[in-house]
Amino acid sequence: MSEKYDIAVLGGGPGGYVAAIRAAQLGAKVALIEKDKLGGTCLNRGCIPTKALIACANLYEKMQKAESFGISAGKVSIDFKKVVDRKNEIINKLVKGVEFLLEKNKIEVIRGEGKVLEPGKIQIGSREVYSQATILATGSSPASLPGISFDGEKFLTSDDLLEYHPLPPQLDIVGGGVIGLHFAVIFSTLGTKVKVYEALPEILPGIDEEVIIAIKRILKRKNVEIVTGARFEASQSCGKTLICVGRTPNTAGLESLKLKMEGRSVWVNEKMETNIPNVYAVGDLVSKKMFAHVAYEQGVIAAENALGGDRTFSYEYIPYGIYTHPEIGSVGLTEKEALEKHQNIKVGKFPFAALGIAAAMGETEGFIKVISDEKGKLLGVHILGPEATDLIGSATLAIKQGLTVDKLAETFQAHPTYPEGLQEAALAVLKKSLHSIN
Repeated sequence: MSEKYDIAVLGGGPGGYVAAIRAAQLGAKVALIEKDKLGGTCLNRGCIPTKALIACANLYEKMQKAESFGISAGKVSIDFKKVVDRKNEIINKLVKGVEFLLEKNKIEVIRGEGKVLEPGKIQIGSREVYSQATILATGSSPASLPGISFDGEKFLTSDDLLEYHPLPPQLDIVGGGVIGLHFAVIFSTLGTKVKVYEALPEILPGIDEEVIIAIKRILKRKNVEIVTGARFEASQSCGKTLICVGRTPNTAGLESLKLKMEGRSVWVNEKMETNIPNVYAVGDLVSKKMFAHVAYEQGVIAAENALGGDRTFSYEYIPYGIYTHPEIGSVGLTEKEALEKHQNIKVGKFPFAALGIAAAMGETEGFIKVISDEKGKLLGVHILGPEATDLIGSATLAIKQGLTVDKLAETFQAHPTYPEGLQEAALAVLKKSLHSIN
């Protein structure tokens, strides 16, 4: 059995299903091939499930502080199985939402493991799919360490830990990146003793140094021990060890294409084209930054270009959102990077402790930091504090639209709100902050 399509998308994660939807919107006949649940790692085993657990952990922590708000309550306890069940309910609902979108856009979803036989020809079991263009969106899998095998009991992937209950009394986390710190915050808040091992000299590569110093101090208060510049050995395991040392692109089934590679990743140009004509690749398979929002954008660009467009993708000004408590939001150059690229820079900071809404909400930890060059061009914004992952959206818009720091400072905000802090940080760059010492 064989059929002809305009676009065949291999992989139903963020990059794949978005590429399929955009191609269908442009009038293409589209097939989407997926062997597992739609939504990929982000929806099923990453971004969304971890945020569901973080929401529970944050609420649990806030309820323990109820007395400081003048609220008396009995002893607060947690049933982690119910927390996991809630997470699964959320995922199932969102997966059905993706299925609905694909159906309404008249995209044929083909279930099964796809193998590319040649450009424009994919085999799924006994079925063959032909297409004028192919978009590869096969994602990635958790990387391991030499001499350590994932067994679901002692050595766990993030996938394993999302389903694990009851709460472990102690947890080692190998890897001090975003995934590792998400789980460190979740489990330490719920009472697990957590120790993080990072082989690099510092945790959270790519994040501003001042933010890292502050979040390490906060994590220490939460009884999270962090060991940097240290290799983890299997003999060090306390009983439950999460290995999150990065992810490896999934290239199985693509061998016949003889794709150009960059290390373990598939090479693409700024149009998301591989070295093979009419074959595009997106998401974790190619990305230097493995974020769902990067995959979304790459998927849209690949779909449009496959149908005659001329869009390009840039890694400049990609926002980060890290759900520690307080949160981290970041976009653009760090202070160190800005100093390396520009002779003179200006930096302004505003503490959440000086923000009225933060005091009212009992969330005063952290700061907003704005960096510009000497002429006022915005270079970077870094936030540690409440609502940081939301606030960074406005900062990203400002930077991508070429706003200068004075224009950001002139954009006054509603009171009392967290965005006032962003305006105040911009004012601080100009030595004009109204509610803190410049």
